[in-house]
Amino acid sequence: MTNWHRTTLLRLLQLADLAVVAAAFLSAVALAAPGDDDWLTILEMRVQVRNVLFVAGYLAYCHFVFHGFGLYRSYRLSPSSREWHDVAWAVLTATVPLWAFADLLHVRFATHIFLPVFAGLAFGGLGAERRLLRVLARSMHRNGRDLRHVIVVGNGEQAFDTVARLTRRADLGYHLVEMIPLDPSGNGNGTGSAAVLGRIETLAASQPIDEVFVALPLGGTQPLIRALVSLCEEQGITLRLVSSVADLILARAQLDEVDGRPVITLFSGPPDSHALLGKRLLDLGVSLVAGLLLLPLCVTLAIAIKLDSRGPILFAQERVGLRRRRFRLYKFRTLIAGADGLTDELEPLNEAQGPVFEIPNEPRVTRVGRWLRHVGLDELPQLVNVIKGDMSLVGPRPLPLRDVRRIDKRARERRFSVRPGMTCLWQVNGHAPEFEDWIKTDMAYIDNWSLGLDLKILVKTIPTMLSGRGA
Repeated sequence: MTNWHRTTLLRLLQLADLAVVAAAFLSAVALAAPGDDDWLTILEMRVQVRNVLFVAGYLAYCHFVFHGFGLYRSYRLSPSSREWHDVAWAVLTATVPLWAFADLLHVRFATHIFLPVFAGLAFGGLGAERRLLRVLARSMHRNGRDLRHVIVVGNGEQAFDTVARLTRRADLGYHLVEMIPLDPSGNGNGTGSAAVLGRIETLAASQPIDEVFVALPLGGTQPLIRALVSLCEEQGITLRLVSSVADLILARAQLDEVDGRPVITLFSGPPDSHALLGKRLLDLGVSLVAGLLLLPLCVTLAIAIKLDSRGPILFAQERVGLRRRRFRLYKFRTLIAGADGLTDELEPLNEAQGPVFEIPNEPRVTRVGRWLRHVGLDELPQLVNVIKGDMSLVGPRPLPLRDVRRIDKRARERRFSVRPGMTCLWQVNGHAPEFEDWIKTDMAYIDNWSLGLDLKILVKTIPTMLSGRGA
């Protein structure tokens, strides 16, 4: 696809964005209108010169905001979450000034619910528009349209692997112009570097070159890489460095920066993103509502525990949470007073495999405690831990210090890369004493985490508790 066609498509995308914002604005005004105003009334009342100028100025402001957040750069190699993240921040930045200016100009639409309604509609509309654009773009790429012409610079397995991946992923839309090997005798310096730079300049002068992929080892090639960066900056060509730091098995990578210096970040848990923010908002919302609704039940259980046996109502124990940070976990007390001091004596009765401690017919449990454990109500005070941020509603169960000290495989410690939870796959599937199976389900949760998975686990938790399988 020619540069003219690409520019035309970009302009159409920008116009579509403004159309989505305008539609979201009008819809939010109608939905947030006071009284019995309907769509016809809204149109009759709002279509005035002052309002038209206000909306036109606001759309121009949105256009600059969207450009500022890079919404029109190429997301060809970026995960969809990165684009959603940018759209969310762009919409937030574009929305906040509305109330201030609306109050100043005494505009009638500035009601209490207008802003969140408008932000939600704009975010959903822009996100859906871009998802559709990705589907259409990948379809065009597979049919040989809108291809980006690339050069791969490098030697050996890493360079050939890069070429193979670009060729195999036709949906990414890359056309390989040439692979330029580095002269081994130059070792990244001298004539080798000059030959590579000269070849790129020759190719760029004879045909469009959009990107250069550099697949070189870090050692001994720094002078060439710096020269390539300088050349691509002068030519307006995008440069992509294919990292050779390590082969990733479980970890994922993202590019960050420190004061303008690029930093490659490798992580094995879920990345910090708007999805994790959504998880935290879900935790807070559900915990606060559930805490208020279940308060009478908690008071009743507290009285029953106090009448059944001597000792405190709550049991607090130090547990290990996110990135090995320690916190105090709260539960309704289900064991007799001083039960912790008897753990060593009962160690021979432990039937759990691995470092955990579990006795099916626990001799220290109280009468009320046995029932609480059967239905899982002893865990209710952990809603406080969720509100405090020590735990999440869904996540691997937090282990006591005793169990953590006995973990004998380093790979098992990856469970500390996420916030622990009140329930997880292990609970809803009906857990057993086998520690290895427990760890496998935790790893499966971490590797496949999504908000949808959390909601699915929460929905399954209630019937599991009532049946006693999750006790």
